[in-house]
Amino acid sequence: MTPDPAPDSPGSAAGPAPLPPGLDATALWRSVCEVSDDFLVVVAADGTILFTNRVSEGLAPEQVIGHDIGTFTVPESATQLRESIAAVAATGERRTLETTVRRADGGLNYFSLSLGPVRMAARTEAVLICCENILPLKTSEQSLRHERQVLRRLLAIQERERQLVSYEIHDGLSQYLAGAMMHLDAYEHLVGDGDAVRDLREGLRLLRAAADEARRLIGGLRPPALDELGIVDAIESLVGEARVDVPRVDFHHRLDAGRLPADVETTIFRIVQESLSNVRRHAGADTATVRLEQEPGGGVRVVVEDDGVGFETAGVPDDRFGLEGIRQRAQLLGGEATIMSRPGRGTTVTVALPLDRT
Repeated sequence: MTPDPAPDSPGSAAGPAPLPPGLDATALWRSVCEVSDDFLVVVAADGTILFTNRVSEGLAPEQVIGHDIGTFTVPESATQLRESIAAVAATGERRTLETTVRRADGGLNYFSLSLGPVRMAARTEAVLICCENILPLKTSEQSLRHERQVLRRLLAIQERERQLVSYEIHDGLSQYLAGAMMHLDAYEHLVGDGDAVRDLREGLRLLRAAADEARRLIGGLRPPALDELGIVDAIESLVGEARVDVPRVDFHHRLDAGRLPADVETTIFRIVQESLSNVRRHAGADTATVRLEQEPGGGVRVVVEDDGVGFETAGVPDDRFGLEGIRQRAQLLGGEATIMSRPGRGTTVTVALPLDRT
């Protein structure tokens, strides 16, 4: 049986163009069947296979023609496929769906199906199914999901290690430094002036510098405020550090809930940290603004913008991973990062993260 050309899809402006004179419809159909990489299957309204342009490896045509198409799919797909065939035969409307087919060797193939009516004398006589193999796409999606799961685990492990190191510095080194300064401060009041006192004061200055450095390391690794008080206080600490190099840094926030999920807070902190670090090192900005807002739709938006020198986003060297790190962190939580910049126009980093990822 040679099917007539498929009817217009709903809403299409014009039907298919007529065949040029001298071009036979049967020859055209035969050529389409031979050239197409897809499986072209014609079935009756009850799902019986009437024609196929090819069969899968391990099967013979007589094992396919005359058999129910549903028997070649897994049970979960068979019912939906039969219902779609019946609906196309009854209404003449096109349908699309995905189905899973079991191969002769027992493995699985995945297909995207487009179903349309085969009309003869204004009647739907059969259903044409175009079957596109999407196994490579499914494999790529599974591989991508696995890679993202691994990356999420690695980032979680990294954050935990940062947390442990910051605790070690806080509870160990910082306590020893504080104790030494207390003893030397007390001793300073017991001795008079002289070279020994000047040396003592220089030692105290160095100890205070070491204590400041320890606090800076703790904040860079993972500030205690992030775990103890939340993202707002943690960003306040980043903004305070940025004011050392940028004359004016403002922070505006509006959160409906007191605390966000832990992974969201960590992601926001790292994105703001990287963005402000870029402002301090590269932007030459006079002002910068950080905004953190919870959106009505249930997500949260982070914006970091500056009035610095800007840059061409397409010209960022491959060895600069900061901006790509921002994008990847956002994507891992199902969000999106947008980085806008032009030379002389400053830079704006906008990140939207969902809160409900169930």
